[in-house]
Amino acid sequence: MKPRLLLAVAVMALALGLAPEVARADAGLQLNPLQYEDTLASGHVKAGYVDVANPSDMTVAIATSVQGFRQSDTDGNLSFFDEPDLAAGIKPGLDRFELGPRESIRVTFSVDPARLPKGGVYAVLFFRTLPPTPEASTSYVAESANVGTLLMLQNGTGGAHNGRITQFKLPFFQFGAGLKGGQLQYHNTNPAKGGIAFKPALDSRVLPWGRAVRQKGPFIMPGASRNFELERPGSYMGLLPVTVTDIDSGKHLTRWVLACTGLYQPLVLLIAAAGLLWFFQRRRKPRQPALSWWLKLWHKLRRRKRPIKRAMDGLSGPSR
Repeated sequence: MKPRLLLAVAVMALALGLAPEVARADAGLQLNPLQYEDTLASGHVKAGYVDVANPSDMTVAIATSVQGFRQSDTDGNLSFFDEPDLAAGIKPGLDRFELGPRESIRVTFSVDPARLPKGGVYAVLFFRTLPPTPEASTSYVAESANVGTLLMLQNGTGGAHNGRITQFKLPFFQFGAGLKGGQLQYHNTNPAKGGIAFKPALDSRVLPWGRAVRQKGPFIMPGASRNFELERPGSYMGLLPVTVTDIDSGKHLTRWVLACTGLYQPLVLLIAAAGLLWFFQRRRKPRQPALSWWLKLWHKLRRRKRPIKRAMDGLSGPSR
C-alpha cells in the first residue's frame, strides 16, 4: 500500500476500535506562576522558579526550552519565535526530567542581564511533554503539550509609556443600565525591539455627569495595538459627550451619544404614559360644532353692548 493509504487505514482502525491495544498519554501539565515580572540590575544574576505538576495517572517526560514571544494581533494573541540571545541569558535548572503520577517539582531558572538586550525582554519558559517510547506490541496515540510561563523583564532603567488612542467607537443610541458597546484601540508606540510593554491608563468622562473614571487597559506589547471595551454603568439622560483621555500623553477623543439609561428609563416611561392618558381623555370629550361656538360668542357680545346703549340713551335725555 501507499504510505497515505496505510495512514488512512490506521486512523480508521483506531477510530472504530479495531486496534488490539491503544494506550493514550495524557499530556496535561499545571504551572505556577503563569507570568513572571521583574526588573534586572546590571551585574546581578536573578533567580526564579516555576512549580510544575503532573495531574495525570501516567509518568511523563518533560523537556524545557526558552523562546521569545510577541503580540500577533489586536486581540492580544501571542506568537513565539526562537531567539539565541534569550536562550543564552535565561537558563532553566533542568533541561529534561520526569514526573510520576500526581507528582510536582520546583524548577529554578537564572536570568543574566549581561547576556540580554537592554530594555524590555519578553520570553517564555516552555515545558513540553515528550511522547513515550512505544513498545513493539502496543499502539500509542500520544499527545505532546507545550505549556509555559511568560517572563516579562525590564533590563535596565524603566522606559516611558509611549502610546496613543487610535480608535474610539460608541453607539449613538444608549439604553439599559449604562453606556455600553464602547470599543477602544490603543497603540504602543515604543519600538518593537527594546521597547517596554505596559497597561495604558485611561480616563473616561461623561459631561456634565460626575467625575472622570480611571480604567486600566490590557497589557500591550511594544509596537503593537490592542482592542478592548469601554463601559460606563449609571444613569444618563440627554445628548451627551463622552471623552476618553490617555493619562500618559494627555490626548483625548470624544464621541456623542443620545442616552436614556438607569433611573431615567422608568421616569421617561411614566411621563410618556401620563401623556398618552391625557391625550386619550381629551379625545373622548365631545367636541362642540363650530357654528354653536360662534353663536355663543355673538350672544356674549350682544350682552356687553346693551348696557352701553342704555347708558348712552340716559345721557342724551328725553327727545322733544
